[in-house]
Amino acid sequence: MNGERGVSPVFGYVLTLGISTLLVSGLLIAAGGFVEDQREQTSRSELRVIGQQVSADIAAADRLHRTDGASEIAITRTIPEQVVGSQYKVAVRTDSNGPTVPYLELTATRPEVTVEIGVASETAVAESTVSGGEIVVEYESGPDELEVSNA
Repeated sequence: MNGERGVSPVFGYVLTLGISTLLVSGLLIAAGGFVEDQREQTSRSELRVIGQQVSADIAAADRLHRTDGASEIAITRTIPEQVVGSQYKVAVRTDSNGPTVPYLELTATRPEVTVEIGVASETAVAESTVSGGEIVVEYESGPDELEVSNA
């Protein structure tokens, strides 16, 4: 009889540890997926805001050129260098694959997220790619187009 009692507390302890380990592992796996989803949603949201700011600068330069007839325009903006701890690029595209022609394509590397933002511009916009930091939207009468570049 004494031998059977000695097994019971050890068995209960091992069983409790096993169940606790399974529960903690399940929670960690579930939380890991949740955190990754949150990172992706936050990246997408931040890229949209940055894209809308750059798009607004392009539209403002376009309006200045068309209404004032200015031959040289430069609008400078500082955008974040990273989103959610990840590098990203802002590309001006002029193909017909986006919401407008031209449009902005913002791409983050980790997690991999791509956002497209339309641009309202009657003036031609040169294709270019910039990274975060200080950017400039310029118009010069020589090429008769707007250009987005790093400052």
